[in-house]
Amino acid sequence: MSTFKPDDRKLNLSTKLVHASPASAEGFHSQAMPVYRGSSTFFDNTTAQRAHVDVLGLDYSYGLHGNPTQYTLAQQLAHTEGAKHALVCPSGLAAIMLVATACLKHGDHWLIPSNVYGPVQTLAHQLYTDYGVEFDEYDPCDVGSLQAALQANTKLIWAEAPGSLTFEVPDLSTMVKLAQAHGARTAIDNTWSAGLVFKPFEHGFDYSVQALTKYQCGHADVLMGAVLANNTPAFAEVERRNRVFGLGVGPDDCSLVLRGLLTLPLRFEHQAKQALELAKRLQAHPAVASVLHPALPGCPGHSHFMQLFTGSASIFSVMLKQSFSDEQACSVIDRLKLFRIAYSWGGPESLGLVVNIPNARRQQLARQLSHAPGPILRLAIGLEDVEDLWQDLQQAFDTLNAP
Repeated sequence: MSTFKPDDRKLNLSTKLVHASPASAEGFHSQAMPVYRGSSTFFDNTTAQRAHVDVLGLDYSYGLHGNPTQYTLAQQLAHTEGAKHALVCPSGLAAIMLVATACLKHGDHWLIPSNVYGPVQTLAHQLYTDYGVEFDEYDPCDVGSLQAALQANTKLIWAEAPGSLTFEVPDLSTMVKLAQAHGARTAIDNTWSAGLVFKPFEHGFDYSVQALTKYQCGHADVLMGAVLANNTPAFAEVERRNRVFGLGVGPDDCSLVLRGLLTLPLRFEHQAKQALELAKRLQAHPAVASVLHPALPGCPGHSHFMQLFTGSASIFSVMLKQSFSDEQACSVIDRLKLFRIAYSWGGPESLGLVVNIPNARRQQLARQLSHAPGPILRLAIGLEDVEDLWQDLQQAFDTLNAP
């Protein structure tokens, strides 16, 4: 269409351009959700502008608080994970911070697993230093360790499943029961499963946190996080802090993640299948002591994984034999041609890193695996052909056996 009714308003051009009406959208239908941009959100009248806002509803009072693109993404995430409430925020770490500050105040105590995502440890130390929020670590593979660490002022138990870098799966069901009996809230970083192969709310968790940066985006070009909940009072505390902290997200980024959701199950399943195949092959390599993939029997917590999860993800770790050095591990990663050296996962490219864990965790792993741990390499499998990736891994790992 290129024929338009003339604008007969007695206004100058600059005013007409600012106050122009959009073309009619009647009859237009598309798979893509429109990108609703705007800081100022227009009200029909002063009564609407002064009306009470339900912060758990759709708030179109100001761009920072939400727009249809953002709320559609939150809705899709809630449907994916079986949640009643969801919000999106600038990153997975921002989502973690929101849950922690919603549950904890000066004098409170929380528990984090010893294999937790590193920035969570940093957050715990900072909350203690700045605000007097106490914390302790527990062994995720020992329920007794968790039970012994509970205190009268414990308000939050944090979980990761699988654990960061070493991929242990804890007894999540018992963990939630202990927390409920104690009156503490529970939260889980569910990024590894993308909300697809583990459903936290079916097991009683109060919060699920996601880094949408990973699988939901799927193209390694967006940073975003989400907090999901079925517990309305618990979620209201998170939503309130999200507003106080002013943690907005851009509608263009929300649109990219919505696009990624359209292919999420297919990409997740394909990448997971490739990862498991490569993990199994690497188990047989003479330089490898253990492959830390929860779907493999040798990984700590494998029995819990089989009970709780309906599938696996595309990231795992490979532990070399103790005789190899960190320098040799780095040489393996440096020799890879199809794996990029980078953080994150869930994008189209395969990634590799040499990771370092504290000595206390190494000792825990030694007990769980019944052998001394060597250097650890983390591999995130992308969308390349699995045989091409295997040939690349072979040529890199085989150098460990070269004279």
